[in-house]
Amino acid sequence: MQPTAPPGWYADPHDSRQVRWFDGAQWSSHVSPAPGSAYTTPAYAPRTGEHPDSPAHWMLPLGRSWQSIAAGYLGLFSILLIPAPFALGMGIWGLVVANKEGSHGRGRSIFGVVAGALGTLVLLVIFAQS
Repeated sequence: MQPTAPPGWYADPHDSRQVRWFDGAQWSSHVSPAPGSAYTTPAYAPRTGEHPDSPAHWMLPLGRSWQSIAAGYLGLFSILLIPAPFALGMGIWGLVVANKEGSHGRGRSIFGVVAGALGTLVLLVIFAQS
C-alpha cells in the first residue's frame, strides 16, 4: 500500500499557476490561485460533510444547493403525482446550479428530474383519459 499525502491544498499537477484541493485519496475540482499571486488564501475549502467520503454527506443535505435539495424532496413526493412537474423543474434548475457552482447535489437533482418526469407523464396520461 502506498502512503498518501494528507488532505490539503497542493500545487496543481496540471497548472502551476494554481493550487488544487487533495482530499487524501484523489484530486478535487476545487482550485485556487497559487500563493504569491494576487490572492494568497484558497478560495474554497471543503466544509464538514461536503465530501462524499463523509458519512454526514450521505445522511444530511450538506454541500448541495437548495435547488438540488428541493428537487430531491419534490421527486420523492411526486409519487403522489401532484408536485411531479415541480420536481422536474427544480431538478433541472438544481443541475444547472450544481454545474455552475461545481457543488454536489447532482444525484438529488437527477432523482428529481427522473421522478418528476415519470410523475408528470402519469399525470398527462390520467388527464388524457379523462
